[in-house]
Amino acid sequence: MSDAIQFVRERFPELFRRGVENLRRRAGEGSEGAKRRLADVEQACGVAWIRLEGAGDVFLRVTGGEIAVADGKPDDLPIRVALAVPADAADVFVSEATQHADLESDSAAYAAARTASAQVERAVGAEPLEFHVILKDTPDFEEVVVKVGLNAPEPPESPRFTATVAWDDLEALRRGELQPQQLFMGGKLRFGGDYSRALAIGMQLMQQR
Repeated sequence: MSDAIQFVRERFPELFRRGVENLRRRAGEGSEGAKRRLADVEQACGVAWIRLEGAGDVFLRVTGGEIAVADGKPDDLPIRVALAVPADAADVFVSEATQHADLESDSAAYAAARTASAQVERAVGAEPLEFHVILKDTPDFEEVVVKVGLNAPEPPESPRFTATVAWDDLEALRRGELQPQQLFMGGKLRFGGDYSRALAIGMQLMQQR
């Protein structure tokens, strides 16, 4: 089993569950912010389809703040995100994250839980949004293409638009040295194709958070 497959099937669900538990604890202690974020996570409902090209597929079911791994595509929940990334690149990404991020921290667990968001689901709407993210100058690779479909039946081979970003800028975003607004508005994301809807969704989400 590749490092990336193991991370998606085992480590990420553990982080997600711990993040939800922490939100529930803080909400029970009276934190209004935790209550809002917990409601956002618990109201999210759907499937994440992760294809690690060359290694296999993983399906993650999320509903009511609970996460479960499925061996096949579930029929009872909508696919909210379908993405594909080369397995060898994903293995390197997981190795980098394990070395440089404290995956035992509450912030890592919180970030995992917040990947489920009813607010994002409402902003995206029902129409599929299919694009490729091109990561430049990643560890061990000059370029990595991540195929992303939101509300799409599978990871898209032919994207509606592309977004190119440098690996170092994503790392700065992860470390908190760069804000999402700076990534969008500072010229660090280079778009190609028809990205008007994606830009509108991104602006809407940044205003809400």
